Amino acid sequence: MRSMAKTPQPKRKRRWLRRVLLIVIGLPLLFALLFSLNGLWPGWKTPETGTTKHAQRTGTVKRVRVMAFNIAKCFAHQGGMKFRDESEVKTCLDRIAALMQRERVDLAFLSEINFDCAPCGSINQVEYLADKAGFHSWSFGANYSFGVFFYRIRSGNALLSRFALEPVGVKQLRHGTPFYNPMGNRRLLWMKIPALGGVRAGALRNDSFDIDRNRDQVEQLLADVPATGALLGGDFNAWPGTQPITLFQRSGRFNNACFEGPPTFPVDKPKHRIDFIVAPKAWRLVEQHVVKTDVSDHLPVVATFEMPEKSR
Repeated sequence: MRSMAKTPQPKRKRRWLRRVLLIVIGLPLLFALLFSLNGLWPGWKTPETGTTKHAQRTGTVKRVRVMAFNIAKCFAHQGGMKFRDESEVKTCLDRIAALMQRERVDLAFLSEINFDCAPCGSINQVEYLADKAGFHSWSFGANYSFGVFFYRIRSGNALLSRFALEPVGVKQLRHGTPFYNPMGNRRLLWMKIPALGGVRAGALRNDSFDIDRNRDQVEQLLADVPATGALLGGDFNAWPGTQPITLFQRSGRFNNACFEGPPTFPVDKPKHRIDFIVAPKAWRLVEQHVVKTDVSDHLPVVATFEMPEKSR
């Protein structure tokens, strides 16, 4: 009988070492590639949109009730590598939804809201809130996407609506940060609301670290606003008397009464009004107020507007 040839021991060791090296070097490279692709993927330029089981509001609209609220991601991130579990996040979202229902909100402009947060489970804060609070449609624009496609955190701005929405786009604002250091990145979600005369609606959260960068973003934003104005809501991170707010007021496109009112931040001892709902100049502000709550580190603003005849 012929004896079977045996692979020399040194050769088997070399093959084993090559395999180990491929794993040790290849896996980090693969992760780096997937991480970069996720962070740089251009899909963020198109708003993500959807509808719920709730019917849309139709017919003539004489008045519309709007909320702007920075929900602080429901405090999903607890610092370092610590995150809230899904049940805690849901409890927070349920409280926000109940607040929206009590305030009878038609439109909600939301800042710091998570579309994905894998460490907290599978919950999508935008879709969950839209359905729980009884809105017909929702849209989301990511400020950043951190992680890989199957395990990531995507956070940004959202608009929930009882009316149908049409996407316009997501605009990168000046002084953006790299995808691997995304916390200071800012983008603007633009939608259109046909039922309200086709008004352009923008959900935003401007720079919170430097007032000059914030001002630059406002200048860029105003270049996108039609002469007839737009409906803006969110965390402006500037207060009356600062340059960014002065630019809005001097543009002549907005109802400047929208910039008045009580402070919204911080929630325990409010000092500054940095959260606003800003409507076109032709819209009449009927009433606005700040809602007391501890569900976020910001207080929400609610405003009621009377629509001009031509928009009905």
